[in-house]
Amino acid sequence: MLVFIGSICFSTKAIFVKLCLRHGVDGVTALMLRMLFALPFYIIFPFISRNVSMHQFKSAPWGKIAFLGLVGYYLASLFDFLGLQYIQANLERLIVFMYPTMVLVLGAVIFKRKITFPQMVAVLLSYAGIVVACISQDFDLSGKGIWLGILFVALSALTYSIYLVFSDNIIRQIGSVAFTCFSMVISSVAVLVHYGVLHGLQISGFDWQVYVYGLLMAVIATIIPTMFLTKGISLIGSGNAALISSIGPVATIAMSYFILHEPFSGLQGIGTVLVIAGIAFLGIKSSLGRP
Repeated sequence: MLVFIGSICFSTKAIFVKLCLRHGVDGVTALMLRMLFALPFYIIFPFISRNVSMHQFKSAPWGKIAFLGLVGYYLASLFDFLGLQYIQANLERLIVFMYPTMVLVLGAVIFKRKITFPQMVAVLLSYAGIVVACISQDFDLSGKGIWLGILFVALSALTYSIYLVFSDNIIRQIGSVAFTCFSMVISSVAVLVHYGVLHGLQISGFDWQVYVYGLLMAVIATIIPTMFLTKGISLIGSGNAALISSIGPVATIAMSYFILHEPFSGLQGIGTVLVIAGIAFLGIKSSLGRP
């Protein structure tokens, strides 16, 4: 139940970003508000949590945590928010959910892990679903920047996959809660610096709805899912968690249809089924998960 709820909460991020964009702010501003509102929690929580001790602060490999925080939450989120400026939220979620197959490939290339036949089937199913879903879009390759949006979101999936591949040892060393909080603080600071370089220190003057969406995005799409998924994985294992988190793209597609009124075609439905089939198949056969 924790993983199920957490995955649905994660899926609301694309919806909140799209709602922010309707009020004239860009993806970097939406990302800044998300991290700005979430940052105090990740600073305070390690000091009040019984799962984080001073020993973990002292023994933490801060260089590696900083690198993974920048890659996994700063770059991955930045690419994702930039991509959402060009493509629909439902298509964004399908592309982001390529990350389990990317983790599989990276593990094989970097750590020489063997890719089995069932895993290859899962990869083919997932990418076939992406292709089918992309075909369903009304592409204008000359002007609307859809392919640029797809590239940004694919880079988001890739950078998040790199984060997953290299975070295992650190999580075992200092614990998942400490690692999540430490990396989120680092990535939040990076986002705020990025925003400051682009837009200065001005964080006022937006429509009031933008601040509401930013706060909801911080709580619903960031704090709750990171805590719920971390605890859920510790209870049922990352393989089961990966299988249950397949609800993510389905939840986004449903919300984008009912909340954003984005179109939904038969080909998108077929693509969604193929992607989820591949992810579910991979979740059963491997130990992939997300913190």
